[in-house]
Amino acid sequence: MKHERLLLSGLIIMLAVLINRPVQAQQGQAAKPTIYRLDTKKSKLLWTAPKNRHNGFILFTSGNLSNVTDGWPTTGAFNINMTSMRSTSETTAAETKKVDGKLKSDEFFSVAKYPAASMVVQKIVREANGSTFKVSGELTIKGITKPIDFTALMSQTGNTIKASASTSISRANWNVIHQPASAAWNILDRLKDNLIANDIPIKLELVFVKE
Repeated sequence: MKHERLLLSGLIIMLAVLINRPVQAQQGQAAKPTIYRLDTKKSKLLWTAPKNRHNGFILFTSGNLSNVTDGWPTTGAFNINMTSMRSTSETTAAETKKVDGKLKSDEFFSVAKYPAASMVVQKIVREANGSTFKVSGELTIKGITKPIDFTALMSQTGNTIKASASTSISRANWNVIHQPASAAWNILDRLKDNLIANDIPIKLELVFVKE
């Protein structure tokens, strides 16, 4: 009987170990962070050149929203494909090619040298109304990084977040001018630059899907 009791006790201990082992392993694993990936096929950056009456779009290479708190992301990052810049206001293919070529040239965005731009979103703060968010981060264009702040509207349906925003950027902050700082002074280029609005209105139309 003593031998049987010892055997039974051993079996009970073994069962307890087997039952608790997966629970302990599960408790030791860190929870996978929630990431919302940018749907690059459904997302665009829309731009306008008010004085010249040009407008168009730029596409994204990648993007994400992360560090979810209370159901909403608080940080993010985006990579912008500057080679995808297109004008949509021209009436002929030749005019479109001319405007696109000018924008991509060294006089403006120097796309051959800087084919990508990026934005690091350092903070997303939800406001009291629940649908408006304050966004703060750093935007890098032509290798120049400057702070940027704007307000966005965000909505969430299932695993999808949609965001939209309207803001503007100053061309001079990113050296997007006819007269680059490194070039010799040229009065003609300066006159051309004065014909272009310094502030470029932009709109963001973004769609994110939870991983």
